[in-house]
Amino acid sequence: MKFGIAIRKNETDYFVHQSYTHMLQDKNHTFGIVTLDSCLELYDAFLLPGGDDIDPKYYHQENYAAKHIDEEMDQLDFKIIRYAIQAKKPLLGICRGIQSINVFFGGTLKQNILHHMNENHFIFWNNQYVLVNSFHHQSIDVLGKDLLIEAKSQDGEIEIIKHKSLPIYGVQFHPELFSFDMSRIFNEI
Repeated sequence: MKFGIAIRKNETDYFVHQSYTHMLQDKNHTFGIVTLDSCLELYDAFLLPGGDDIDPKYYHQENYAAKHIDEEMDQLDFKIIRYAIQAKKPLLGICRGIQSINVFFGGTLKQNILHHMNENHFIFWNNQYVLVNSFHHQSIDVLGKDLLIEAKSQDGEIEIIKHKSLPIYGVQFHPELFSFDMSRIFNEI
């Protein structure tokens, strides 16, 4: 399966972190880099990686804590999500990616949570507690339409979501940075 990975941008450059490409290669997938100008029909599936915050205007809030907003990245994520829905192609969102999926489906975000930045915690998934990492200061507040919660952290933050009928998944943590068993998700997408 060939994944299109949404490009990200920092102050000076565009990039895709190699941890995402290694994760896909470990699952025997190939990949390409997706920009706003890319032809999405070239890909079998998509990955929305982590990155900076989504503009709160997209979930009908004033900005009081969102950082490093980039309109181009917001538009790219929404273009990919729109196409994945229309073409019924698999989509996996990681960290910012889960948040983009939720916002696209009409959900909202908590703009600043204090207890998930640079720490590990447990989630309850597949009938067991699993230790995951955490690098985010935002999280899902109101769940978007047609999305289902698959896992929450012990303190109640939403950690894994899926669409009720499409092959769309999102995880709030970074499975590409540790040995988290993503086989169930990859088997469904």
